[in-house]
Amino acid sequence: MKIAWKITLIYTGILIFLISILSFLFYIQTENVLMDENKKDLYRTFMGLGVGRGFMMGRMMGGRISSFYISEKENIIQDPFNLGLVEKEGLYQSPDGSYILVVKRNNYFIGKDITSTMTALDRLRETCISIAILGVVPSLLIGYFLSQRILFPIRRIIRDARLIDIKNPGKRVELPSAKDELWELANTLNLLFDRIEKAYKREEEFSSDISHELKTPLTSILGYIRMLKRWGKEDKRVLDESLDILENATLDMINMVDTLLKISRVPEEIEKEDINVKEFLAEILEKYKNIYPDFDFRIYVEGDPMVKTSKKVIEIILGILIDNGVKNSLDKKEIYIGYKEGKFFVRDFGKGIPGEEIPKIFERFYKLDKSRSSKGYGLGLSLAKKLAESIGSDIIVESKEGEGSIFYIKV
Repeated sequence: MKIAWKITLIYTGILIFLISILSFLFYIQTENVLMDENKKDLYRTFMGLGVGRGFMMGRMMGGRISSFYISEKENIIQDPFNLGLVEKEGLYQSPDGSYILVVKRNNYFIGKDITSTMTALDRLRETCISIAILGVVPSLLIGYFLSQRILFPIRRIIRDARLIDIKNPGKRVELPSAKDELWELANTLNLLFDRIEKAYKREEEFSSDISHELKTPLTSILGYIRMLKRWGKEDKRVLDESLDILENATLDMINMVDTLLKISRVPEEIEKEDINVKEFLAEILEKYKNIYPDFDFRIYVEGDPMVKTSKKVIEIILGILIDNGVKNSLDKKEIYIGYKEGKFFVRDFGKGIPGEEIPKIFERFYKLDKSRSSKGYGLGLSLAKKLAESIGSDIIVESKEGEGSIFYIKV
């Protein structure tokens, strides 16, 4: 059953219940009022009769109260309704179907015909029941109308959500005008769609990166494999040269795929921790001394600072910048790493970057050297930028052609 019909039926049931209760209370109240008035009328009549059987009989003979039932103890003085002897107050029904109300005062019972009152009460009861029954139809109509009004924003949210797909990635659920629970629902869905879109874009970029970047090394590997099939078996020099090239190409592919994976999985929320800068940079220094033994690595740190950031993210960024410095080095094979004025930095003495090119170096697949012999895939600095943004940081570049570059990481 749809929610609209559930709301309609629940509303109808509640409304009919309230109508029935109110009608019942109205009927009971009306009945009590009418019966009290009849009792008061009987008491007033009783008080006007005087005291004593003789007096009462004399008045009765005059015909003034001949329409009342009167009895004293076990003696029936007057019984126009054929009730017989009554023993207590209450409502009685005569043999002819009339309703007689009897009250007691001292030792006397007096009663009168209230058939007209009971008939009116019966009609009132029937009217109340009819109102409750007839109220079902308008209750259903009102309930259905209200359910449609209540569910309209939800249906609009469903409609908008169904239109969001790959063809309409930027479309979002329209927010209701009032900031209520439905507004919170629509806003939550929009935030969810934003996260899904970001994840989808990362996966899409990763697939694009893989297909784009694997073509060149795979083509190179395939070419050398074919050359080995033709001449490598007889020519040891060709064999050794080809194997070395294949090994280097494979290692490059492994590094490139690893970089792409890191880019596609940049976390949205990263935990931060307190880091002793000197100890942290000393660990980085030892690591890269072993990786690049031909380079001279030096550390420069002002004081003994502590910073609160993501150690893992900063380590990856520094590694990317160090690799970038090594790839672009010239004759002076020195790399400086350090921390000053609230910023980590990596300095190399390589080719440097022209001023007009600096804004482009963080673009995906951008390479300053367009030649085929250039190392790298133009992905490292893009990843470094993404990682810095993920921890609320930024990377600043200072460079001069022929003198090298300094990359600062603000923390």
